[in-house]
Order: sequence, then structure tokens, then C-alpha cells
Amino acid sequence: MELRPTPRHIDRSSRIVEYLVIALVPFVFVRPWFEAAGLFLMFAMPAVYAVLTVGKPEGFLLHLAYSLGIPVRGLLPPQLRRLDR
Repeated sequence: MELRPTPRHIDRSSRIVEYLVIALVPFVFVRPWFEAAGLFLMFAMPAVYAVLTVGKPEGFLLHLAYSLGIPVRGLLPPQLRRLDR
């Protein structure tokens, strides 16, 4: 009995939900007051997000924010007090 070949993308996570959430944020929060800006951001934000994250490991944006000096809560465990020993 021969096994059926498994598709390569079966374990790959779908990023469609991430793109939809990122597109809906400006649609819901910006568009009611600034229609043109909200529509522009609705298409621009997912495109920028895709450029920054495609092909990168998970959590890349958190580490990028940390390296730029943006405070990121929850990146390091709270038990860690000193980074040098």
C-alpha cells in the first residue's frame, strides 16, 4: 500500500487573519473621522506588515521594537533581573 503524498503547505500557518485585523483597525478607528486617510491606511498597513514579516521568524517585530528602544512588555521573563553576569 502506497502512502498518499502530503502537501508541503499543510503545516504552514495562514496569515490572512493577521492581514484582515491589521486592515480593519484603520477602517474602524480612523475612517469615521478621516475617510481618505482611513482607506489609505487600510491598504498600506497590511502591505508594510507583509514586507516586515514575510520570511522572518515568529516574534521578529517584537525583537525589532526592542532593538529600536521601544518598550515591549513581556519580551523578557520577569524573573530575569540582570542581563550581565
